[in-house]
Amino acid sequence: MVTNVATVNYLVGPSPPITATSNTVSFRVDEIIQPVLTWQDATPIAVTTPGSNAVLTFLLTNGGNGSEAFGLTRTNGPAPLPSGNYTPLNGSIGSIYLESGALSGFQGSGPNADPLYVAGSSDPTLAPNTNITIYVISNTPSVANNLQGDVLLGAAALTVGAAGALPGTALPGLGQGGGFAVVGSARAQADATGSYITSGLGLVMNKTVLKVRDARGTSVVMPGAEISYQIVATLSGAGTASNLALIDPLPALTTYVPGSMVVDGLVQTDAADTDPAQFIAATQTISVSLGNVAAPATVVIVFRATIN
Repeated sequence: MVTNVATVNYLVGPSPPITATSNTVSFRVDEIIQPVLTWQDATPIAVTTPGSNAVLTFLLTNGGNGSEAFGLTRTNGPAPLPSGNYTPLNGSIGSIYLESGALSGFQGSGPNADPLYVAGSSDPTLAPNTNITIYVISNTPSVANNLQGDVLLGAAALTVGAAGALPGTALPGLGQGGGFAVVGSARAQADATGSYITSGLGLVMNKTVLKVRDARGTSVVMPGAEISYQIVATLSGAGTASNLALIDPLPALTTYVPGSMVVDGLVQTDAADTDPAQFIAATQTISVSLGNVAAPATVVIVFRATIN
């Protein structure tokens, strides 16, 4: 409601000031329904094939001027399906999730888990100019690499008669506060398409002898000479290699040179501590634990050993 009252102050001779007010003029602003939905990932999300529970991220914004509830739907491989595309499947842990606000990014479980969307019982209600992050979860069937799979997410206003109506349609009594609900230019509905791309990971390791240095400062391979080894691990394709660990037992009849490990130019300690590398004396093994590594990536490991 927009309400206005005019006030006039005046004097008549020596008498005290006089105040007069007008009648109250009021009118109600109708509610416009205008959802906006956008896909938030910058590029198609890389998935393995077959794979499970890959996440697409969307943002639903209430661009209208009143509080509105929205229903959500998803369409896998929306028609027309381009040649060479594949059709994603609903995720095995659920199809659509809503951001809880406890921790940014999709949380499928744990104390900060985002809730599963259930149509009719957890439809998001948004105040004007507010938004909510929505996660679409998909499984990937067994298909070839380098194929794109699309998922169309749709959001529709739950005000009766609004979704799909012509722009400007006025629905009496259904707006916030009892006025008209007016369908905006988007017909009270919005959709956006997110994409996956299938891609296998490739890992190539190449181990070389960088140099040999004997006690005389030359490169004769003899007892007491020191060998510098280099391992280059190259991860190609797209996606993430989980718990990537490189293990290299020392060659027989050699002894590791303490403190000689270098990973990507950074000197490592030999102990099992905060850096990724360690030397395991019991098995005479170089071990480098890199965790989750996203492709493409290259890791260079250098260490030295002495010929017995």
